[in-house]
Amino acid sequence: MSDTILRQIKMIELIPRQPRSYSSKQIKDKLDEFGLEASMRTVQRDLNELSRIFPIICDDRSIPYGWCWEKNAAGFSSPAMDPTQALTFSLASQYLEPLLPKSHLKSVEDFFIKAEEILLGNEKSKVSRWRKRVKVIPESIRFKRPSVKKDIDIRLHEAVFESLQIKAIYKKRGNKFGEKRIIHPLGIVLKGSMNYLICMMDEDPKKPRYLPFNRFEAVEILAEKIKEPKNFDFDSFIHENNLSFAYSKELYYFEAIFDRTMGFHLLETPLNHTQTHKELADDKIFIRARITDTLQFEQWIMSFGDKVEVLKPKKLRNKFIKLAKKMGSIYK
Repeated sequence: MSDTILRQIKMIELIPRQPRSYSSKQIKDKLDEFGLEASMRTVQRDLNELSRIFPIICDDRSIPYGWCWEKNAAGFSSPAMDPTQALTFSLASQYLEPLLPKSHLKSVEDFFIKAEEILLGNEKSKVSRWRKRVKVIPESIRFKRPSVKKDIDIRLHEAVFESLQIKAIYKKRGNKFGEKRIIHPLGIVLKGSMNYLICMMDEDPKKPRYLPFNRFEAVEILAEKIKEPKNFDFDSFIHENNLSFAYSKELYYFEAIFDRTMGFHLLETPLNHTQTHKELADDKIFIRARITDTLQFEQWIMSFGDKVEVLKPKKLRNKFIKLAKKMGSIYK
């Protein structure tokens, strides 16, 4: 295959869909990264040639010009999607819908539409019948996703992908007005209906933190690369903080007696690899596990009501004793 064909195929893959766009220089730089070096004139000539064949357009309203696929362009894929792949995309669409904002699903929407077309075209196939009998149900309450401006959402993801600093107006919880911040994005975590930016701030270059997307009021991507803290481990940060209002970084051994009917699922889906259990009389189960000290875990235990008795740690047991007394005074 000639270098020209390889280069043009890669260009087709690189060009984003509206409203995003890349300048000729950005496309050239990305081609260089793949070892497909070409002069700026050659790249521009290829772009003009591709735009005559495919629904690729040039936005010449500002300099530098931006190239992109038309918003509703059908696109193409090769080799063709088979029924099993179509089923995978269809299930992915169903599962991702509650997790991702529409702005992100839009970028892969063509694959989902194509998948449904293939499955509908094979109405009598086993794959199609199976698709109708597989559903994704959230384990917990599905809260409404907070409102996040589309351009802010896109820029936060792009800043993380490119490892670039951002200048943002961020409003702390409880504040009426946002403040200007220089932020170093390190990653993104999706948890339930919330998206969090894991990041550093210029005024505190040692302490990573997590910021909800919905509290950003404006975001500008800067040219400077982020400054990542030394020995920062993304997975460890998430584990230690759990994004659930950790009381401390300490781990403790949790011990409790559950009603067997309510707690039986813990035998099939343990809290973690440290969990042990013992069958007790009166249809009870004793559970022991090493747990992170978080508000989220306490709230989960509270959901069992009188179907659980917390034994250890003593601090948590005392908290539940006070809670029971307070609830008793309310529900007289």
